[in-house]
Order: sequence, then C-alpha cells, then structure tokens
Amino acid sequence: MVRAVSTLGRFRLLVPALLVVGMSGCLPYAQEQGDYVFDPVEIYRDECGLAESNREQLRGTLQITGRVVRLDFDLLDSELIGYFLDEGEDFSIDGSVVNASTQVRGQECLLDQVNLHLEGTTQCETQFDGVLRVRYEAQQRPDACVCELWMRYEAVKDSKPCD
Repeated sequence: MVRAVSTLGRFRLLVPALLVVGMSGCLPYAQEQGDYVFDPVEIYRDECGLAESNREQLRGTLQITGRVVRLDFDLLDSELIGYFLDEGEDFSIDGSVVNASTQVRGQECLLDQVNLHLEGTTQCETQFDGVLRVRYEAQQRPDACVCELWMRYEAVKDSKPCD
C-alpha cells in the first residue's frame, strides 16, 4: 500500500534540501571577478619569445561561480576552467585550443593544439599571482612552431594592486 504524502509534508522535505543545494555553491572567496592584466614577473622558459610577442594578449576576464573559476583569456581567445582548491585562496585552471593559427618568431604557424595551465593564489580582492604554462604543439609543421612558455605572473584588476 502506498502512503500519500501531503503537500505540506513534501514542502517540509523540499525546503531543507533546496537550502543545502543552494548554499553549497556559495563559498566565500575574496577574489573579485572582472578584467585582469597579467604581468610577467619571472620567465622560467620561453625559447620562442612568446611572453614578449604576446604581451598585449596577456589579459582576461575572471568569473567565479561557487568553487568554479573561469578565465576568458585573450591569448588565442582561449577559455580556462577549474576550481578553487581546498585551502580556499589557491585555484588551478586549464584550457586548450585546437587548430590555432598564430605567429611565432615572424613565421605563420598552424598549431595542432595549444595547452594552457594556470595556478593562482589570491593576494587581495584585486590581485592574484602564480604560474602560467603555455605549450604550442604542432606535428608535421616547422619545428620553429613548437614552443613552451613557463612564467611567474602577477594579475591585477583595474590597475589596483594590493597595498
């Protein structure tokens, strides 16, 4: 025999469940969303001069939804997505672009894939820093097109670094 549950009984079960689900994505992070400019602080690896030749493209729009971090990066119009880590102020995001066309040392390159990895640590509401890795992969293309950039960066929103 199936027991009927009243509308009020269903409501009492539904409200706590919705509150738990709704609040689970609202974790407090100090990092503000918005447009950030990435400034290279230290170059670890850059055999093709990618940091200097792409300096104007080292900017992006940061979006945060719960623990999810998304960066619409100007470099090759890429999108990086990841999460805040358990510690709360550190995040890690990744992205890739396939069949990208770009200039490397003045030579036009058709890349099979570009992989991007960014680790960031919140310094204050308008600044984070970390490490960025960009890898250009090209099979059966000129070797000059295969490059890798590893750099430590500082990203600042609205030209307002931490005090």
